[in-house]
Amino acid sequence: MTSNRYKLMIVDDEYEIRQGLRSIDYSALQIEVSEDCENGLFALKSLINEPVDIVVTDIRMPLMDGLELVEKVAALYPHTKIIILSGYDDFEYAKSCMKHGALDYLLKPLDFDEYEKILAKAVRLISQEKEQQAKTLTLERKAKLSANHLRKKFLRDILQSEMTEEAIELESASAEVMLEDNGDYAVCLLRFSEYPNKPRGVGDKDWNLIVFTLDNLLQDLWDEKGLGYHYVDQEGQCSLIVTEPGAVLALREGAGELADQLDRLLHGLRRFRGLFKSHLSYTIGKVVSKPEHIRLSYQGAGLLFQTKDDHISLETKTSMQEEAIPRKYVEQVNGKRLIQEAKLFIEENFDRTITLDDVAKHVHLNASYLSFLFKELTGQKYIDYLTVYRIEKAKTLLKLTNHKVHEVGEMVGYENPRYFTLVFKKYTQQSPIEYRNTSYHIDDKDASL
Repeated sequence: MTSNRYKLMIVDDEYEIRQGLRSIDYSALQIEVSEDCENGLFALKSLINEPVDIVVTDIRMPLMDGLELVEKVAALYPHTKIIILSGYDDFEYAKSCMKHGALDYLLKPLDFDEYEKILAKAVRLISQEKEQQAKTLTLERKAKLSANHLRKKFLRDILQSEMTEEAIELESASAEVMLEDNGDYAVCLLRFSEYPNKPRGVGDKDWNLIVFTLDNLLQDLWDEKGLGYHYVDQEGQCSLIVTEPGAVLALREGAGELADQLDRLLHGLRRFRGLFKSHLSYTIGKVVSKPEHIRLSYQGAGLLFQTKDDHISLETKTSMQEEAIPRKYVEQVNGKRLIQEAKLFIEENFDRTITLDDVAKHVHLNASYLSFLFKELTGQKYIDYLTVYRIEKAKTLLKLTNHKVHEVGEMVGYENPRYFTLVFKKYTQQSPIEYRNTSYHIDDKDASL
């Protein structure tokens, strides 16, 4: 494994000093001198083309002095460490540089032992920051992968398994899927003509690429257009859950708008026919009025592939009921302590993908029992507490910062910007942008009073 190397820039208007600093052996600290410049202006121009880890700069230089360079580097490259070289007469000036972002300063003539100690300090800080950045990026990647995995699992389960109302509410929130209790839904199935077999002449590697491509295309052509959600299984069957009210209403009334939309979708996929090497066809299941009945529409759409009877009906009644959680005796003091620990865990981890299982493991309880206990002792469902907490944090960020809406969503634990907007509007009756604009107007009005 190759060791980290750190780039250093020397900035001084005296050629002899630049050469003297360049001639020092920096190898023990894994430092290499990448550039030397005679003033701050040239240094800044060089940094734009090639940023460095450490800048060693004099204070008094023509065109742009050390203080101005420190201010600009600190603003543009906050992770770059700056070391000031100062004459005795510039001591107060050096301290001013420290206030504006310099790491440390050295008086001329240079004490090389002190110089080496400060360089070692800079390298140590840079190494720690890079390690922390790597950990943060890893956590962000894991969170996004976790959210994506949860979304796919939830969509598969709601299509293919019996789920209770409570399970749907909890898992849909973790999966960032918005399903209303009183909404209408339908499922469209897209299949290759050879389903469930792979098209002829397609190997496993090519087939995995096809499934991956379909998954990404449907994200753009279906989910991002606000029509609903999609799930692609390993056989290449594409399930499209229709949630957009207008499309479902048209389907219920027998209008052809949804069919037209599906025809446009298939047309969008045709440009990849060379990859798919097969035709795709679709069926549409019956409209159902509860999220837990989506699987029935899915089953009906599957039956339509097996019959040419356009009037096939699907019984939408179900005997499925939510399994009651036994109301065991709850010792109040211990129960409240556990709920406080659960709330604290939520407040410390709300900015990433967390599930009820994650919270339950933290407080050493069964997830179903924690859900019951949370409602019993707080009068509020776990998922409502988590969502309200996130939305309140988002409101503060929207009001007090200039972060973009999707950035605010990520900062409060929502990986999908569209889902964040839907949840925010559900709880505040305003979109994030509307809330931000309203907050600005209120602040302006208050300021003028």
